Amino acid sequence: MNSPKQLIKFSQVGSALIAASTLCLIFAFICITFFSFPSIASASSLPTKIWEKEQSRVLLPDWNQITFSSLPAVASSGSSGGRSWQAGTSVDNILKLGDINDVKPEILSLQAIEQLALGDINLENISLSAFPLAGKQTVGHLVEIVPNLGQFQLSDVPPIASLSSQIAGVNPNINQLPIGQAVKQVPQLAQAKLNQIDLSEFAIAQIPNLNSVNLEQFSGWSEELISNIPLLSQVPLSSFPVPIASIGSAVMRIDMIYSRYESKRNNTISGSDVEGFAVACEKDCAYIELDDMENAGRRATEPLEGKQWISGKYQEVRGGSGCLSGWEPTGRHPFGEVFKVVVMEPSETSDTVDTALYFRFTLPCGKSPYIIGPVPFLSYSVNSPMFVGRLEGGSSNSISRSKGVASETKSSKPLSSNQAKENTLPTQPLPESKRECARPATYVSGVDVASLGEALAKLSEGIANLENAASGDYEAIGEMVCTEGSQNCGRAFGRYQLMSYREDVQRAVSSIPGGANFILNVNKGQKPTREELFQYFPPAVQDKVLQNSLAENLVSSQQEIDPKTGQVFKGDRLIERVAQKHFGGSGSKIDASYSNILGGYSLKQYGEKVRELYNHNTTDNCQANSGDSNGISNSVGSGLTLNASGSIKIALFISSFLMGMWFLIRLFYKRKQQLFMILIGLGLAISFGTAALSH
Repeated sequence: MNSPKQLIKFSQVGSALIAASTLCLIFAFICITFFSFPSIASASSLPTKIWEKEQSRVLLPDWNQITFSSLPAVASSGSSGGRSWQAGTSVDNILKLGDINDVKPEILSLQAIEQLALGDINLENISLSAFPLAGKQTVGHLVEIVPNLGQFQLSDVPPIASLSSQIAGVNPNINQLPIGQAVKQVPQLAQAKLNQIDLSEFAIAQIPNLNSVNLEQFSGWSEELISNIPLLSQVPLSSFPVPIASIGSAVMRIDMIYSRYESKRNNTISGSDVEGFAVACEKDCAYIELDDMENAGRRATEPLEGKQWISGKYQEVRGGSGCLSGWEPTGRHPFGEVFKVVVMEPSETSDTVDTALYFRFTLPCGKSPYIIGPVPFLSYSVNSPMFVGRLEGGSSNSISRSKGVASETKSSKPLSSNQAKENTLPTQPLPESKRECARPATYVSGVDVASLGEALAKLSEGIANLENAASGDYEAIGEMVCTEGSQNCGRAFGRYQLMSYREDVQRAVSSIPGGANFILNVNKGQKPTREELFQYFPPAVQDKVLQNSLAENLVSSQQEIDPKTGQVFKGDRLIERVAQKHFGGSGSKIDASYSNILGGYSLKQYGEKVRELYNHNTTDNCQANSGDSNGISNSVGSGLTLNASGSIKIALFISSFLMGMWFLIRLFYKRKQQLFMILIGLGLAISFGTAALSH
């Protein structure tokens, strides 16, 4: 029989074990709540901006910098209703003014367009032939719509005077008459169209006040291509009379990504403006599952939990109107009616998803479905915040139609629209030793470029912290430094601390409208804001520059002799050498002992550190570069990586172990059965808590 002291002692031990279990569970909860920061979307070459929403950073297109001409080209050819378009064509060479009447371009004049357009182009320097809509007008109609044109003497308006001289039977003395009087006396002149002469010899400014006429006053304005209106292609989409902008304010977190092999999904927020935006899916239901930003998980009962945005690559819904009614990809309109945003290829293996834009055209008898596309848009990964616009609520009785499209194999890293067309990495099949990885990776010369990039990012984060940068992520901005006798001056940019004076960085930034001036000012000493960095050097572009640079350095380094081994660089030494080139330039000395300009790592130390991080990333069943949806890896401090899912498992294991010990103690002494039942209840509570946390 146990003494009272023994029972008290065991009770104290049990209380301590329960307290320890509780602390472990609290620790697991904290890991989820405070360290599972959602990632941010990546973009194509489109300028982007950050929108702070509910303590999350949401990446949005910067419509103040995006124009119809700067949108990526249409990726597929098509035809409908007498209209056709070819893959690789920009949307401003496909869409007509009537197609975009949602933004009311017709109420603009050339003068207004000149003031709104990006760049410093002056209408006075533009040929009249660049404005074919004017050439399609008769002289009589121009007199009606151009202010005071009829009062000008015919000889003072060279294009009309030249046209008059080519009309048979016209008295030369007519050149001395006001144009308004001349067209009354000579009906042939009134009915003549301006494009009967070579308009390339004249400037727009040679027809007084032509630039002040609203486009809708020209006959046939709705049939003119956007690209045929001078400077209209350079007007930011936010500057049109009805601007393209974010509609609503709903932001949701991508909780899960599913391939086309799912079926019977009816909790959707995708569809069309004809069938509503809750259209169900029966089969081939590739989709992304969305959650509230508070990350409660699918078991929560809030109305927005577990919403499904179905892929428009595999599902289509009814759209269009009048004579053009038909089928279009299922999707949403978070930025208005000019285009539709469509989820394209959700990849379960890489936990990424691409989106695209689709446009429509208009005829007098109706509007087409949104079928002109896809135009590559933003890419996302699991746990990224995603702007979804206004949530209408309600349900739909409609069911989408399967397109029967075969799915694609995606790489482990989301590719921007640019990467899909240019500067792609030379890839090789996965080595046999890597086939067990949960996610595929891109290998160049036997090196996992994705994991090497992650290793560089971790080390760069520490360097960015040393430089007092605002952040160690894509928005990190280093201090102004100069190298090589002050010939190269600039700042370290972004997640990989890429120097702004690098040629590849300058090329990438300059490819974005306004980027050339931005990089020039930075290299002269100006410190940019994080919003400017995201606009001119967005995450997707940073990734592309790094991966292309690593690929080049891997190939070149394999042709160098390693002084340490007397053979070409390979294995760990290849990793070290590539890291040295990244840190010190392609011509840097092998294993140099000098430090960088801030007195941090030497080239040799930097290479060794990157090699250690790379080897850590590519072990443990490839966890570092797989990042499955149940575990979110985040950098904390300088190089410390905390995996929320792993932390939870450890905490729950400890909790279970401690509770098991206490149960054994109680069973062994067979006393106080009531207390034992209470402990069983606690165990069940912990089990339910485990299930909730492990979501």
